Amino acid sequence: MKRTIEELIEKRKKQQDILKKDLEELGNALATRRFPWQRQIKLDGILHRFNEDLSRLITAQDQEWDAYNNNHATMVFKSLQWKIEKLSAEYSHVKTLLINFINLEKSLQGLIDSLAEKTPPGLKTVARLKEIKDELSVYQYSDFEERFRGDEQGVKEKLGRYVPLFAAHDRILDIGCGRGEFIELLRAEGKKAEGIDISASMLRVAREKQITCTQVDALAFLNRAQDGSFGGIFSSQVIEHLQPDYLRSMVLQCRRVLKKGAPLVLETVNPLSLFALSHIYFLDVTHHKPLHPEYMRYLVESSGFADVRILYADDPGGEGLMEIGPQDPIAREFNTNVDKLNKILFASPVYAVMGSKS
Repeated sequence: MKRTIEELIEKRKKQQDILKKDLEELGNALATRRFPWQRQIKLDGILHRFNEDLSRLITAQDQEWDAYNNNHATMVFKSLQWKIEKLSAEYSHVKTLLINFINLEKSLQGLIDSLAEKTPPGLKTVARLKEIKDELSVYQYSDFEERFRGDEQGVKEKLGRYVPLFAAHDRILDIGCGRGEFIELLRAEGKKAEGIDISASMLRVAREKQITCTQVDALAFLNRAQDGSFGGIFSSQVIEHLQPDYLRSMVLQCRRVLKKGAPLVLETVNPLSLFALSHIYFLDVTHHKPLHPEYMRYLVESSGFADVRILYADDPGGEGLMEIGPQDPIAREFNTNVDKLNKILFASPVYAVMGSKS
């Protein structure tokens, strides 16, 4: 295709040179002092040839533009096909690794159960094996999140957009705080904040940074908390792991423990983006179900929150299909279709539903 385009460019340039010569000859003919009837014959011949050469130039330009369009469309769809194949291969590889790990974990549990039946009471061997198994499971997910969600600085950069939402509030609870990135951002703004998570290994990292955090189930923690005890609640990449009944109960309990006017912000993967579904959501086999933004709006509103809105993050940079230049005669129609495809394929990968206690 590249060679074809180069040949067409050369053909178009030759036609331009021919047309330039026609114009020069036309100018000379107009300036000549021949008799009027002789000059008219000369002009008629030049104008006829000029018209034919102009038509050839237009044809050459059309052929060149068509070649550009065909080449661009081919590149676009080849790029899209490559990305889909790459994502599919990554997901298949990760899924295989996780299945193998789960099978290994089951074998270890079977060994622990067998030893428990044969080991005299009082020995610490079985108890220690159970601890190792629990730690291994947690570390596995911690390593998984570290690799695919990003390092601490990368997570901070993504979560930073939510900090201004808590500007007028204090004592913030982070549900699923992990390593404590969002709490660090809040502390930098002078806010009091604490976190809860079920991952011992992640909380170990958070405690090393002197972050107040507790290893506990979210609903169990909220059920024990007093009414109006928090000035805000935040959660990132947690609710897609929860069963529907659990999620509804958690949102209701969040409203109870929040102060009046305090915000609730729940971030999750955006299922309206095919890129997010394939590259983020399906990559994690612990996800329960993708949550549509409008369902989350309804859930939060029906739980008694006011001013509920959906906040979308930025589109994934560099992933969208490319447009063609405006000089192309079909640019408008082609780019309109590219925009439509980009909205389906590469919409914002995450969104947050936000409401305030009325």
